[in-house]
Amino acid sequence: MLISIASAKGSPGASTSAHVLAAVWPRPVVLAELDPVGSDLVYRTRSREGAPLDSDRGVVSLAAAIRRDPAAPLRDHVTLIEGDLPVLVGLSRPDQATAIGAGWSGLATSLHRQGDIIADVGRLSPGAPSLGVAMASDITLVAVRPGVENYGHLRERLSWIVAETSRRSERVRLGVLLIAPWKARHEADDLTRLLRGSGLEVPVVGVLAFDQSAPWRAAAPAPWAAPSWCVRPEPLPPPSPAPSSREVPHERRPGTRPRHARGGRRPPRPAAP
Repeated sequence: MLISIASAKGSPGASTSAHVLAAVWPRPVVLAELDPVGSDLVYRTRSREGAPLDSDRGVVSLAAAIRRDPAAPLRDHVTLIEGDLPVLVGLSRPDQATAIGAGWSGLATSLHRQGDIIADVGRLSPGAPSLGVAMASDITLVAVRPGVENYGHLRERLSWIVAETSRRSERVRLGVLLIAPWKARHEADDLTRLLRGSGLEVPVVGVLAFDQSAPWRAAAPAPWAAPSWCVRPEPLPPPSPAPSSREVPHERRPGTRPRHARGGRRPPRPAAP
């Protein structure tokens, strides 16, 4: 099964989403970096042996091998990164995407025969080199962040994809992956209604919780297992110690109303002279 994860505009987190999903996939899987802009993992992680990733062994070498032999095995071009996750390392320079040329269609055909593949295909737009891979996938998920402008771009991009695939014999199954703070997870239902109201029967398949303040943790056994949006929430802090018997005077924060104005007990009036 070939699953592509893309974006409609900006950087909503498609690359990290693909990385996380591949790391927790229940079956053997390969993470393929097919974003024409270039690889992220070469800067983010290392090989299982601790060496820097070689971008010449990956998409570039596989595309060249497919030109010679369409049945070239994928395993000869995969690198095991920390945690033993097999990765087809992406491009090191954007001009390599143009050099591959027609080889992108060969990549899509080859990956279809390789079991489960989760591919980061980058931004979907007319003329994008990886567009053929997204269109040939079994499922293409478009990542999006909350926001009126983000939903507007998503709607227009999905409408364009539906129009493009309507002229093909095989239509890709589309879905939306909402990447939002946990408090905004309810927007998935609102987004589904918005798309349905525009005539798009594209479901929001899930929500990935996003925490911008949580950094990658280098001490974790595998770097993709560290983001806060794929691990269990941090344990609650221990309870504060019990207050002493001496009453601590209440301090009102600037900009707040007095306690009695919020429904508390009104202080006693001073006695008349």
